[in-house]
Amino acid sequence: MVARQRELGPDPQRVHGLAELAKELDLLRARAAAGTLKARVTLEDLTRLVRLPRSTLHRYITGRTLAPSEVLDRIVLALGASPAEQREWNEAWYRVHEHKPEAVPRGLPAAIRGFTGRATELTALDHLLSSASFDEGCSGLPILAVSGPPGVGKTALAIRWAHRVRDQFPDGCLYVDLRGYAPDRPMTPVEALGTLLGCLGDDVPPDPAVRGARYRSLLANRRMLVLLDNALCAEQVRPLLPGTGSCVVVVTSRDDLAGLVARDGAHRVALDVFPMSDGLVLLGALLGAERVRADPQAAATLVLRCGLMPLAIRVAAEIAAARPHAALTEIGHDHALDWLAAGGDPRTDVRAVFSWSYRHLATSAPDAAAIFHTLGRHSGILPLARAAALAGMTDDRAEQALNALVRAHLVHVSSGHYQIHDLLRLYASEVGRTAAPHPEALSPA
Repeated sequence: MVARQRELGPDPQRVHGLAELAKELDLLRARAAAGTLKARVTLEDLTRLVRLPRSTLHRYITGRTLAPSEVLDRIVLALGASPAEQREWNEAWYRVHEHKPEAVPRGLPAAIRGFTGRATELTALDHLLSSASFDEGCSGLPILAVSGPPGVGKTALAIRWAHRVRDQFPDGCLYVDLRGYAPDRPMTPVEALGTLLGCLGDDVPPDPAVRGARYRSLLANRRMLVLLDNALCAEQVRPLLPGTGSCVVVVTSRDDLAGLVARDGAHRVALDVFPMSDGLVLLGALLGAERVRADPQAAATLVLRCGLMPLAIRVAAEIAAARPHAALTEIGHDHALDWLAAGGDPRTDVRAVFSWSYRHLATSAPDAAAIFHTLGRHSGILPLARAAALAGMTDDRAEQALNALVRAHLVHVSSGHYQIHDLLRLYASEVGRTAAPHPEALSPA
């Protein structure tokens, strides 16, 4: 009689994979509906009984995703399983879990075409990776922070290197664009955790604390590369760090991420504009080496007009490629930023890319925005006292504002003297002409 009941009804002993689990759960739903006018307990009724989102529960009972063991317990108890049957269902869960194939996430974006140069930085990243210990002990989580001004190719470098070393991470690679500096608002850590959990093929709990704990649990004992691109600040990154040293995290940001270095032990790799030789190689890779060799002086002049900035060189190469019969001397001959608009693409338009840094600066540090305008009106290198006098600020106040610009990689400092990149100076001059003066920033308090 018992054998006959098992044949007709649910039998967790028949479960060895997700397909069998879904079939037996369907039989359990049918048994639980006996004596009603329904063929089985509906998904809506079961959702109310176990208090799970309908979409999540649907994935579990249809075998698309293996439910956590405690959730399967709640489901079978809600469907009337006895304590003895619950134990059998629990054993079935362990059989499925043991034989479930692990999905290996490979979420890296495609490498950037025409990538050139950066040999020093790639070697530095290689060295940091080779010196990492990758263990579960107290050696710490290896964090590599790639920082630099807008448009210097931080993302291109990080993705290029990640593709180069991905075979050293058998458990996969994760990628998320945190939109720290982008047309859209920055991604919150809670949203980023949801994206990362989705990439891992896991459910996304609504509770932020549970999301973080689930994420760290999934990455424990796994050798993975996590690329957190375009971070706004250390506070945005910190909740996304794995809890153990078996993974490597690469962060890119315009911010210097000083907090991540000081508190979390990140290793900073600083990126700046190209040397002339690398700028010419990039131009030749995108435009054609023959055209560059035909007029090397004009090519060098064009690279200088781009401020040796990789993004600007890429835009200039596209413009030149669209005008195959034009001389390179005809490209970018004016001093405004209009020629680097990249057809209105906000992620490539040099002015737009600069604006994301300025937008954050104007909101968080109005003094820094005001002195940024001042630097836009003066070329060359300025000592602190001269910059403060031009901005109408005390030395201490100006120094704080300039330090904010340095941390944002909008100004370079050396031996107490400050200098702004040529293209950034053009942008600072533009926004300085249109921005209303900030009364607090312009008064020498």
